[in-house]
Parts: sequence; C-alpha cells; structure tokens
Amino acid sequence: MSDERPGPRPPSPVPQLTDPGGLLTALRGLARHGPRLSLVVDECRTMRVWQPAVRELHGLAAQAFGGEHVHRVQLQTIEDGDRPEAELAVIVTDGLDEIWRQPFAHRLLSRWGGLVPVAIVNPYPQGRWSRTHLAPRPVRLTARHPRAPNTGLHVAEDERWRSPLHEPLTGSPLAVPLLELDPRWLGWWATLVGRAGEAVLDATVLLVAEEPSGTEPPAPPVAGVWEPARAVAVFRGTASERALRLASYVAAAPPDLAAVRVVQGGMMPASTPLDLADVVVSDALMEPGTPAAYRGDFRFRPGVREALLARTTRVETARVVEIVARHYGDRRPEAQSLLRALEKPETVRDTPVTLETVAFAETEVAVLRALSGPYLVRARQRARALDNFHRSGSAATPAGTRTHAGSSGTMSNLSPDRPVQPIDQSLTMPGEQTAAGNTVWGSLPPRNGDFIGRNQLLEALERRLRAEHVTAVLPQALHGLGGVGKSQIAVEYAYRHRDEYDIVWWIPAEQPAQILRAILALGEKLGLEVEGEASTAVVDVWNALQTGASYPKWLLIFDNAETVDTVQPYLPREGSGKVLITSRNERWTDLAQTLEIDVFSRAESVELLRKRNPQLTPEEADRIAEVLEDLPLAVGQASAWLSAAGIGFEEYLRLLLEKREQLAERATAGDYDLAVAAAWTVALDRLGVESPAALQLLQVCAFFAPEPIARELFVASRNSPIAPELDATLQNPSRLNRALRQIQRYGLARIDHRDQTVQLHRLVRTVMVDQLSQEVRGRLEHGAHVLLAGGNPGNPSSAAHWPRYHALLPHVEASNTVACEDAWTRQLVLDVIGFYYWWGDQASCRDLARRVVTGWRTMLGPDDLQTLKAARWLAYVQRLLGEFAEAAQINEDCLARLRATVGEDEEDTLDAMSLVAADLRAKGDFEAARTLDRTALDRCRDVLGDDDPFTLKAAHSLAVSLRLTGEYEEALRLDRETFRRRVEVLGEDHLETLMTRTGLALDLRERGDYLDAHTNLEGLYDECLRHLDPDHPQVLAVARNLAVARRRAGDQEGARKLAEETMTRLRQRFTALQPEAIAAAIDYAVDLRESDNLEAARELSEATANDYGRTLGPDHPYTLYARTNLAIVLRLQGDAAGAHAHDEAAYRRLAERLGEDHVLTLTCATNLASDLAELGEHRRAYELDATTLRLSRERLGADHPSTLACALNLSFDLAALGRAAEADRLYEEVLAAMRRVLGSDHPAIDAAVARVRANCDVDPMPL
Repeated sequence: MSDERPGPRPPSPVPQLTDPGGLLTALRGLARHGPRLSLVVDECRTMRVWQPAVRELHGLAAQAFGGEHVHRVQLQTIEDGDRPEAELAVIVTDGLDEIWRQPFAHRLLSRWGGLVPVAIVNPYPQGRWSRTHLAPRPVRLTARHPRAPNTGLHVAEDERWRSPLHEPLTGSPLAVPLLELDPRWLGWWATLVGRAGEAVLDATVLLVAEEPSGTEPPAPPVAGVWEPARAVAVFRGTASERALRLASYVAAAPPDLAAVRVVQGGMMPASTPLDLADVVVSDALMEPGTPAAYRGDFRFRPGVREALLARTTRVETARVVEIVARHYGDRRPEAQSLLRALEKPETVRDTPVTLETVAFAETEVAVLRALSGPYLVRARQRARALDNFHRSGSAATPAGTRTHAGSSGTMSNLSPDRPVQPIDQSLTMPGEQTAAGNTVWGSLPPRNGDFIGRNQLLEALERRLRAEHVTAVLPQALHGLGGVGKSQIAVEYAYRHRDEYDIVWWIPAEQPAQILRAILALGEKLGLEVEGEASTAVVDVWNALQTGASYPKWLLIFDNAETVDTVQPYLPREGSGKVLITSRNERWTDLAQTLEIDVFSRAESVELLRKRNPQLTPEEADRIAEVLEDLPLAVGQASAWLSAAGIGFEEYLRLLLEKREQLAERATAGDYDLAVAAAWTVALDRLGVESPAALQLLQVCAFFAPEPIARELFVASRNSPIAPELDATLQNPSRLNRALRQIQRYGLARIDHRDQTVQLHRLVRTVMVDQLSQEVRGRLEHGAHVLLAGGNPGNPSSAAHWPRYHALLPHVEASNTVACEDAWTRQLVLDVIGFYYWWGDQASCRDLARRVVTGWRTMLGPDDLQTLKAARWLAYVQRLLGEFAEAAQINEDCLARLRATVGEDEEDTLDAMSLVAADLRAKGDFEAARTLDRTALDRCRDVLGDDDPFTLKAAHSLAVSLRLTGEYEEALRLDRETFRRRVEVLGEDHLETLMTRTGLALDLRERGDYLDAHTNLEGLYDECLRHLDPDHPQVLAVARNLAVARRRAGDQEGARKLAEETMTRLRQRFTALQPEAIAAAIDYAVDLRESDNLEAARELSEATANDYGRTLGPDHPYTLYARTNLAIVLRLQGDAAGAHAHDEAAYRRLAERLGEDHVLTLTCATNLASDLAELGEHRRAYELDATTLRLSRERLGADHPSTLACALNLSFDLAALGRAAEADRLYEEVLAAMRRVLGSDHPAIDAAVARVRANCDVDPMPL
C-alpha cells in the first residue's frame, strides 16, 4: 500500500523572528545592566498568533541572561501588590486586550516602574500602535542614573512633536518605553538603561495615568453591517496584499493556528508573522470571540470564509487541503477524509460531527462549495450533518452561525437545485504530476460543459501561438461575427492548455477601465504593490512579466477587444508569453496574425442539439440547425430551451420560422443575425408568459454592460417604480430567486452562484433592446439607472468602497447614466467622477467630468447645482493636470453662477471660492488667493461650523495660500488645528488628513525646521505607503517633498535617489508638463547640482524653467525662481555673467509682484549678491546682502537657514572689503548658529568651514 510509505513532509512555518541573532546580541547588551529579567507575557486571545515568536524571544533571553535568571509570568495572573522578581522587566503585548483600558494595568506599570526599568515590547510595528490601547507619545528621556526605574526618567516634550490631539505634558509623568520586537529597539533600551546624566534620547512611550486614556476601540458593529463582500473590502483597505492573499488560503484551512502556520509556510513562504496576525486578529474578517462550544483559535464572520475562497483558484484551495492533511497525518481523520474527497467525493465515508470536529466540518463545507461541481453533493451531506448536530442540542448554536443547505442561508437561496456541473478535468489535485498546480489562474469564465467540436480551430490556434518567437509577443486575434463562439474557443483553449502556462489571465477589453482593473488584479495576484491604483501599475505588471523570472510562460486573453486604439496601449510588447485577443474588428488583421472563426459545421450543430435533447432525430436536429444557420450562439440557446421547455420539434420549428419572418419584416438594424434573434426571442416570449417579472428583470439587465452584474443591485433599489411585476419581485427575495431560476432554466443568462452575479451575452442585450418600443425602452433603461443608483456605496474617498465602484464602472458607462434625469443617478455619476480622483486616475476623472458637464449643461442647464458640481470637479482635476487656464475659466463661471442663484453662504459657493483661490495661486497672485481663502474660511465657520468637511477644506486651502505668502507660523497653527479636526471627523488615514499632514511638514520645512520636517515626512511617507499604491498622486507628492527634506536635513544621497525615482514615476504616470512632475524635476536638478553633476543639472534646470514658462507663464513666481536655480548652476560652471542676467531679471520681477521682503525675493537676492561677488563687485554684493539680511531677520528670524546663508555670505563680503575683524566675528557667530540649527555633520557646515558661499535654492510648494 502506498500509505505505508512515508509521505512528503509538511512545509515549515515562516520564521517567527526576522533577526534572532541581532535580538540575542541586544539582549546580551541588556543583560550587562541587570542580571535577571522578568518576562511578562500577555496571553489574551489576540496574542495567540504571536505565541511562537514569544517562545523564541524567551529562548533568546534564556541564552542571554541564563535560563534560571529569566522569570516568565502571565500578565493576567499578576495581582495588585505583586512585585517584579528581577532587576529588569519586559512586558510583551499587542495592547489590544481590554486589560490595558483598566486602572489595574496602569497601577501595575506605576508600581513596577517605581522599582525597576520596565519596557513594553509590541510585536506590531510602530505605525500600528495608535490603533491599540497603548497610546504612543513621542518624548525625550534622560535617565538620572544607570538602571534607573521609570520614575527615575526625566520626560520632556518638544512642542513641535506634539500631536494636535495631545494636551501639553504637565508635572512629572511616568513614561514606559514602547519597543518593537527588533534588535535596534531593544538595543536602544539597553542604552537608556545603562546611561545616566546628560544623555537625552528620543523615545516613544506610554504615559501612565491613574485613569487610562488610550485610544478608544471601534464601536461594536451594528448587526448586519459586516456583509461578507464589504468585510473583505474593509480588510483589503487596511491590510497588505500579502495578508489578503494569505486570508484566502486561511479560509481553506481549519481554525487551528498550528495548521494555519504550516499553510502559510507552504503557500506564502515569503510572508511574515505580521501578515498572519493581520488575518486572524482582523475585526473585519473574524468574530470578536469564539463561544465555548466552538473548538477553534478563530472564527470567520458568516459568509466571509466563502467570500475569501472565491478569490482563490480551485488548484490553490486543493493545495491548502493537501498541506493541512500532511500536517495532521493520522491525528485528524477528517483532514484525510477531505483530501480523499477531492479525488473521489462519492466514495469517502463521512466523519461524525462532534464538539471536536465541528470547526473542521464548517471548513469542509465551505471548501467543497467553493470547488463546486461534483463536490456539491458531498457539501450538502456535510451541511446537513452540521445542521443535525446543532439541532440535536450537542452544542448551542452560536450567534451569527452561518446557515447551511436546506435552511434559509444565502448559499442556497439563489438556486438550491442548480445542476451539478462536472469539475474541470484539468484541475490539479494532490498526487497528479502536472505543472498546473502552480498556475496563476485569473477571472476566466466557467468552462462550457456543452462545448463540442472546433478541434481543427483549436489545433490551428495552438500552432500559431507556438510558432511565435519566445522574446516577442505577437497577439493572435480571433475575429468574426457576433455569436460564432470566439470567447468560448478562447476559454476552451485556456482550460485545455492551462498546464502549459505559469499564468493564464482573462482581461475583459471592452472599456479601458475594465482592462486596467484586470491588469491591476493580476499585479495584486503576483504580489506587486499595485493596490487600488492606475496608470503606471500597467508598466509595473508588464515589467514583472517581461523579466520572466518567476512566470516565464504566460497567456493573457483580451476578450471582446472591439476598439483597437483602446486596447493596443495595454498590450505587452516583450516577454516570453502569449497574448490572445477575441474581437469582431477586422482591423486586428493589420496588427496580428489572425484566425477567423466561422459558424458550426452542420455536424457540430446537430451534435450540440442532440446532446441535451436526445429525443431529436438527426434529421430534426439538422432542420433546426438549418433555420438557425449553424450560429453557435443560436444553436446553443435552442438546445438549452428545447431541453427546458418540453415542447416538440414541430412546435419549436414553427415558432422559429414565425419569429424569423416577423423579425425580417421589422428590418431591425441590430448588429446580429436573424437566426440569433429568432432563437432568443422564442425563449424570451415563453419567459414573458411564464414569468413577466423574470423577463422584465432580463430586459433591465440588457441596459447594463455585458459584464457581471452584482446580485446585490437587485435588492438595494430605492423602491422607485420600474414595472409592476418587477417592482414586486425586487421587494421579495423568494420571488427574485424564482425569477433568476427561470432565467437560468432557459439559458438566457450566465448566473454565477459563487460570485452572486448575473451576466448577459452582448448580442442578447442588443436583441432585447431592439425589440422594445421607445416608451418601454426609456422606462427600462431608467430602471437600470435606478438599480445602479441603489448600489452606490457613497463616500468615494473611502478606499473600502473602491472595489464596489470598480464593479459599477462598466455599467455606469454602458447604461448611459449621464443622460438620466433622476437626481440620485446623477449623484452616482458624480461619485464615480470622485472615485476616479480618489483612486488616483486623474485623466479618467477629467474625461468623464468633461462628458458630464457637456451633457448636463444641455439637459439641466448651466445653473443646475449638479451641473456646477461636475464642472468644479472638471476644473479641479484640470488644474492638477496643469490645464490652468481652462480650470480658472470654469471656476470663475461656477462661482458667479452660484452667487447669483444660491447666494454667498451656501456650501457649493464656499467650495467654489476655495477653488478660485487655488486658480489665483496658479496665476501667481498669492495675496489675492490668501484674501479669498480667508473670506471663504470665515464664512464656512459661521455657516457650517468648525468641523464641517467643507470648513476643513477651506482651512486647508488657506494654509496653502499662507505658505505661499511666507506666513509660515500662521500656516502651522492653522494646519495643526485642521489636522486635529480632520482626524476626528475623517480619520487618521483619510486622504485629506494625509494632505494636511503634508502641509504641516511643509510648514516646518519652510519656517526652517529642516530636521523636524524630515522626521515628520519620513513617518508620513511610510504611513502613505501602508494605505496607498506607490504611484498614487498623494504618495508621489509626499515622496517629492521627502526628497527635499532629506537634502535639507543633510542626506544628499538619499535625497537624490528618491528625487530621481519620484520624477520618473510622475513623468510616466502623467507627462513632463504636469505641475508635480515639473516640481520634481526642479528638485532633482538641485540634487544633481549638489552631487557636482553640473552639466546634467544645467540641462534639467533649463528644461524646467521653460516648462514652467509654458504652463504657468513667464512672469509666474515659480517660473522666475526656476531661472534663479538655473543661475546657480551657471555661476558654478563659471558663467557668472549669465547667472547675473537671470538673477537680476528674476529679482526685479519678484520684487514687483511679491514685494522686497517676500521669501522668494529674499532668496533670489542672496543668489544675486553671489553673482555680483563672483563678478568682483564686492561693494554691491555687500550692500545687497546687508539689506537682504535685515529683511530676512525681520521676516524669517535670525536662525532660519536662509537668513544664516545670507549672513554667511555677508561675512565673506566684509572680508573682501578688508573688514577682517567684522568678517571673522560674524563668520563665527553664523557657524555656531548653523551647527545649532542644522547639526554638526550637515554638508552645509562643511561648505561653510571651507569658506564657500551659500546658495539659496527654492523647492516648489503645491499651488
């Protein structure tokens, strides 16, 4: 027996500690300051996932301190009055348990912190701590003596670090350092424990209070709020893509952490313990607790396991089952039973459902249902066993327990008696020797169980794909009339040859948004950082494929690629894979080798008709095929309908001929054959008699795109009347299920029970719409709009809603929602515009907004509020893309119309005022923008209140204007207040909150706090990357400013690398003339200059000056200052005269436009003085520097780096004029101040010591 031989070993779990050697070194350093260690371990429910890491940490501590000198104690067993048993104490906790919100925990920390040094180690990274009950606080600590207890630490706080949410420190609080489980953090604590006196260390701490004041946890969810798809979307919006993939694999495993860790090691060996913790501790995915009658380490919320399994391939699910079975061996017979069931489900004996096995049985039912096909029979059997177990009283059914087959659960509502389809025979099961087990398989339609014939076509297609050179991707196009089976042939080819490819991916290609979404999904599947993003993600995915490292053989299928110009930009140009295209457009013959698909042969038609209808004689089938002209779509429909309708050959033939004659008399102009129309109309007529509601539902679906329609749209309508029978059906779940079963029975739509979607063939849509009268057509099209509007999740700025908007996009475009007169539908259109913006696809946002504005100005009038809202969106995104003139014209028109129609104090008017202010900034009129922004904010506060989102937008806009007028202190105060309120109103990770955090960092930078600005931007950049794709416009904006902050803080190499990368990404995503792209190029030119690459710096500086001139105008302050940056390079290259010409012209215009004491004017004056000095005009240089220094001290302060640069240069002017004593005295004062402000190791100090004149470059701030 093969079972007697030892099987393959199960995979090993992923490493629990990333650097155990480093941790051991850090612990040994800690042991030098205390011979014994108390290791306090929080053993709450959420810490179970970290138990292996804690065990390894304990083992390392035993090595460092000696086993007998490490005293491990469970946090939950400590009582008031207990004292630490060692000289040092470390508490390991994730801070999620309620104990940290109770006075006991703070009493414990106060008591122990008064006796020994105590630190808290959190296995989560620092960025997560604010979501726990351990509220982190950045402070500075000084130890009064070595091994000082926490009461012996002096705590100070830099005002610039304090969050707007925190009150200033008072008294002498007790601070407990918060540490990551990382060598660097533990090494830092060892330094603190061993130091004393003057050493001041930056720290993140928990401030201990008598009454805990940690972050409040989220309120318990309202019943029903965690609908499965939404729960997964919420998780996807907060977790990494790796964690999302891992969750899909965990869903196929029993709720046993030991088994799940092995699954993680086998399926995702590059993942981390943090990824697993994100899954099993997720509030979105998991029940908050498990009842006593449930033997499992975690429990998915109802329906979530099924939603996650739907994201995996059946091969992946089978692989998880195999790993679990190998892990358990003979210890869990039910694991072996499930594995055997995958091979022969009908032969495996059931294992009894008991308290010990109920959790595994739930997993088994979900897995079998996900695999579908022949596994559904066993799934129903196991579901009944579960129901019997719960009904028997063997265990109380926990609240929220999912229902199973035979009950009213959603899994059986749609079609409890749906036919069992044979499982794909190419599905790789454990033990099969094929490469398909590792195939990345994405979004292919189900295999057609009735596929027949076409062997010659499939063989020809295979020969053509094989003939191509491996380094060139030349698409093979299948083109032909509608209904000849192009897509079916592509699907069948993919299933037959899946074991020959590493990736097989289906890409709906009718609309750009669909293509983009499919490519993004592929990138996510490959583990690329493309979460929720557009544009350059396509380049990233194609680059990954073209390298061929992990997936050298791939097949991409672009289905229904009707518009060549739309699809061609998305085709990969290189690599060792293949591209297959289906299309009716013969233009592909000019671009690719093509294979024309024709109708069935007569023999194939007869075979398909008789496959479902064996009662037909060959002659009868031949006659039907003749009438249907052998069109595969028509023949397939006839076969399905005859099988379901139960009528004879003669009656069906009569109906077909009558219908053909009627349709021919109408002479419809539809893009389909009469045979297709006849076959489908016969079925539709019968459906209308048997179930008018089902026909009406199908007719409404005809106005959607030929893509999957979420079933939830049918149950989320606003009770707006569409048609009487349909209205009643949409309000009754049982009637809706019956209607869908009727549609499926006659084969009129593809109903996917796994994804809960309905999909119509595009030709069927056309047939149905063509046969409707204008009045009925308008009513049903409006019905489609109503259903779509009912599915609008709202709040498109929330990443959690982005998957739902992606699903709505093709239908919003196809159903002509722009022309709908319903206000709710138009709100959906506005939200889709907003979604495009928040998602980061600014070009699509602009294009849709432009179409909407054009249509609504005619339909609703230019003064309609929704028209004006769309117009403001258009102008806003046009300004972001650098289309300043048109944006300003639209905004001015909107503001004038709003003032005339709704008045000055409506929120739309106030919003328009802020947009006009932004246009004024783009024109260079900073003071006028500030004045208008201040007016808008004052009115918002009066009318809407301080916390209204419109008020906060107005406050943010005013801060932008204040920075541009050089009023940095006021901007900083305002941004701090706005940030605090946005956190409260929108949340910390909302895009608008992140924008204000960016503004705060810019305030710090521009007022001269370079080091603090750098620290803030590094943290903000990490935070943005946790929530957004690296190519999201907000991430790129933060990256650009971080590169500047690195340079100004002295990290020239880090600045140059990030600046180059950011400039490249911006140019790829947009164009070189997009405002942020120009700004990034200016920044990078400065980095090139600082690295002495002067020629490249000059070329780029010249280009950016010209680019600003083209987009903003020659007299815009940014254009003028781009010339001064260029002048610095020219002077360093020896062209002092050319530099002087640029600087003098720029200085004169800046002084005229902004004033002599504006920051841009002052920094330009500093550079102009250096030009004069280089030309030997030292007296003029001295006079200009002296004036500039006086104005800089008044405007910026004596210690601002720009002021110090001017003062340094003035000392050199004095020396050149022979005033050595004055020069030396001023030089020493400036050098000391620079060291104090910038730090002794800043490159500017080295230049000053070398007596090199300082240059003042400007890095553009957002307009």
